[in-house]
Amino acid sequence: MNDNDSANSGSDGLRKDDALAWSIRMRGEVTEQLQEQFEQWLAASPRHRQAYNRYSRVIAQAEILKSSGQTSEATTAKLVTPSRRWMMFGAAAAAVIVFAITISAGGAPIPGSGVSAHAAEPLVTERGEIRSFELEDGSMATLDSNTRIEVSISPDTRYVRVAHGRARVRVANDIRPFRLAAGQGTVTTNEGVVDVMISDDRQVLVELISGKADLASTSRAASAAAAPQSLRTRTALQYRADDQQVHSTARPSVNSSAEWPSGWAEHRSIPLDQLVSEANRYASVPIIVEDPKLAKRDAAGRFKISDTEMFLKGIADLFDLTIHRRPDGIYLRSQ
Repeated sequence: MNDNDSANSGSDGLRKDDALAWSIRMRGEVTEQLQEQFEQWLAASPRHRQAYNRYSRVIAQAEILKSSGQTSEATTAKLVTPSRRWMMFGAAAAAVIVFAITISAGGAPIPGSGVSAHAAEPLVTERGEIRSFELEDGSMATLDSNTRIEVSISPDTRYVRVAHGRARVRVANDIRPFRLAAGQGTVTTNEGVVDVMISDDRQVLVELISGKADLASTSRAASAAAAPQSLRTRTALQYRADDQQVHSTARPSVNSSAEWPSGWAEHRSIPLDQLVSEANRYASVPIIVEDPKLAKRDAAGRFKISDTEMFLKGIADLFDLTIHRRPDGIYLRSQ
């Protein structure tokens, strides 16, 4: 193989990785900006559309077959991967899937051509729910309240995209790189624990809890211009989800960030309105502090923010407040 062959091979691999990523992203929530970025990527090369169409057809076929085998059994926190569901259908269904993959690829090999390779698994939590899922590779994903991620595990690729909300991924040690994407940034690691959060104002916060990981831009132009950033523990990187290039800024980790999977938040000092904002991620109706002076008072301690009733009782006792419930919210007032 000469240098040109090597370069072309690497380019093909990047194109297929991009096509797989776009096939997953476009099956979730599509904003106007995401649609525009997708169309720009398609227009960059005719091969982009060809690769994207191949993956999309495979995913669609996989979802049809997967849906036909679902039962009414209660779901568990352990992720049942497409390959395991298909095994339940027997050899005939598996043969159909392999046939679909071969036909959709036009005879060309697809990276990781095992039958579980390309079906994206959306994992979702409702408001107030914190839930953990074991992924096919042995990694563990913990999703915070009102969160959606999409997962694709293949023999040569491990890929998770955070669509919205917050997720902590405990990445199992594996030779395959694990890519955790949010907005235009992607964290890559082989083993570690990483938090990714997308706030309501589309800010992405990435934090390395343990291990080693790098953050790089998903944009091809940005990737060529800037080297990946190494993540450091106790330091979070923040960037806008919709920026074409990832311009991240560092900020210290906050005490509450380490404990959120347990539903607790610990603060040495935090304004009451900010603490209430954290608790509102889990409340079915908003908690409202009416008095601006009260809202700016500092709170300190350990709070069960995922349990609205326990949180309200603790705050009311701490600040000597009364709790007033109305259809539009729960109001905290001074006695």
